[in-house]
Amino acid sequence: MDAAQEIKSRLDVADIVGEYLPLKPAGSGAFKALCPFHHEKTPSFYISRPRQSWHCFGCDQGGDIISFVEKMEGMEFREALELLAQKAGVTLPQYDGEKASLRKRLYEVNDLAVKFFRASLAQLPQAEHARAYVKKRGLDDLTLDLFKLGYAPGEWSALTDALIKRGVTAEELLQTGLVSKRENGSGVYDRFRDRLMFPIADIHGNIVGFTGRILSDTKNPSTGSGRAEAKYVNTPETIIYRKSAVLYGMDKAKGDIRQKNLAIIVEGNMDVIGSHQFGVANVVAASGTALTSEQLALIKRFTTNLSMAFDQDAAGQAATLRGLDLARAQDFSIKIITLPPEAGKDPDDAVRKDPELWKQAIVDAVPIMDWIYRMAFRDQHGHTPDEKKKISQTLLPEIQRIAHPVERDHWLKRLGTDLGVSESALNEALGKLSHKKILTKAFTTPTHNVSANTDKDTTVIKRPEREGERRVFSMIIFHPELWVAAHAAGLQAFEWQEPDLRVLYEALRLRYPSDQSLLAPVSPALKSAIRPPEGLSPDETMLFNGLASFAEQEFESQELDTLQQELASSLVLMRRRRTTQERERLKNEMHEAELIHDEARIREIEKQFESLK
Repeated sequence: MDAAQEIKSRLDVADIVGEYLPLKPAGSGAFKALCPFHHEKTPSFYISRPRQSWHCFGCDQGGDIISFVEKMEGMEFREALELLAQKAGVTLPQYDGEKASLRKRLYEVNDLAVKFFRASLAQLPQAEHARAYVKKRGLDDLTLDLFKLGYAPGEWSALTDALIKRGVTAEELLQTGLVSKRENGSGVYDRFRDRLMFPIADIHGNIVGFTGRILSDTKNPSTGSGRAEAKYVNTPETIIYRKSAVLYGMDKAKGDIRQKNLAIIVEGNMDVIGSHQFGVANVVAASGTALTSEQLALIKRFTTNLSMAFDQDAAGQAATLRGLDLARAQDFSIKIITLPPEAGKDPDDAVRKDPELWKQAIVDAVPIMDWIYRMAFRDQHGHTPDEKKKISQTLLPEIQRIAHPVERDHWLKRLGTDLGVSESALNEALGKLSHKKILTKAFTTPTHNVSANTDKDTTVIKRPEREGERRVFSMIIFHPELWVAAHAAGLQAFEWQEPDLRVLYEALRLRYPSDQSLLAPVSPALKSAIRPPEGLSPDETMLFNGLASFAEQEFESQELDTLQQELASSLVLMRRRRTTQERERLKNEMHEAELIHDEARIREIEKQFESLK
């Protein structure tokens, strides 16, 4: 037994998934939950203890205990294996996987850089202005240690020289993003120079990148160009750092977020650091960008409650708005934190003036719709027809998005009162808005249904014939009698339109007997324990488990006679569809043969047409 199999034999998939998701029983040895990999309101994520597998029918993903941890934690296979091995008490053999080894090595290089920057801040005479800056910002030694703040010397190769002496190569430095190539191609130079350094950690605490903040707003003396330096310089995208998948401070905040059932989203690194220093630790930073689906997925592991605080200037409010749509679409409960005028422009200002100002602002946060409503009336009073029109154009799309009719009616009534217009006029405008959306959708949406997968940049296309074929396949693996009936009807692998089903059907046909007398009887109590036959590939096993999970949910309460009738009619429909497609193919080939006067080919196609009758 290899390490992966030993881990899977010691751990239970339902127990591991249950650490991340609330599970509900769904039959013998089965559980269901809301899928963590795409937005849904009705559970379509199923876990099977007998098969030790999981499958989501919404985004069509599935796998075993290891693949689940890979997806939830954003890990490579080896990393997930190591995490589970610790839980299972299994010692893994040495592993030389090239990619996993490289990731681990880059973490090590970043750790060495952190130590270099920390030592530079503490010891270098030329770092005095950096030490004065952190003192001015009120950062104590405990906070500096917790967030590992450091200083990058102003020389062009201070870090490079120091790390090369420690055995780091120039190529490894390039792969971490700590250095850049010289324009003339002769070596590398430090990316970060004369900056306060903020290490960026992933959710597990691995240092994946850095942000370097300038310590003065003077001209750049190193280049002599006269151009002002950028206030912040960030690590570029690397194999271990993707900005869209990281929230600053999440590794330190996740425990408090879970405990308080609330994640507070701020804009900057210093907002996070100051808040943590003064006792509010469920705070993370989106680093001035709109929240991404990957960042929201990280938060959703611990809470679905968000309070968002951004700079009170126009740019900060715009960032707030950009970050709201995706979070609202994923069913987060969202509030907006507004700082009082005396608190300053951001959470870091507030907490240093008086920590209670920040704490009270969190308590006083208002639901998102209240905030949007206030913003709509902030610059316009709604006295003139033009102002009323502009306010309604801002608020009606937001009101339309409210799912609950009572809540939606509340906001319509309030808007009508505040604008001094009738509800019928607002409802008419709302109706026109809906009609416009429907027309837009009709001209822009494909004819098939598309369900977006938020975990990856992939799309699952659901076509009726595909769903019908998978239903048939689920039937014939659920009941042995139906497997035999399909064989008796002469079902062949090529008759499945979906290529994956053709491959799986052929694999099963070679392993399953077609004679019912050779099949062990399957009692209803054991139907939830449908297991794939030996010898399937990992992809075939995953597909089989997904279809088996569907069968357990769909066919458990149905009589065999009913399923036999459905199978018979479904096979007829499959064959009619295939015949229609074959006719279309032959018509196109006939047209091509006639164009080139290929008489032999024409006669051959005519014979094929006859065989389809």
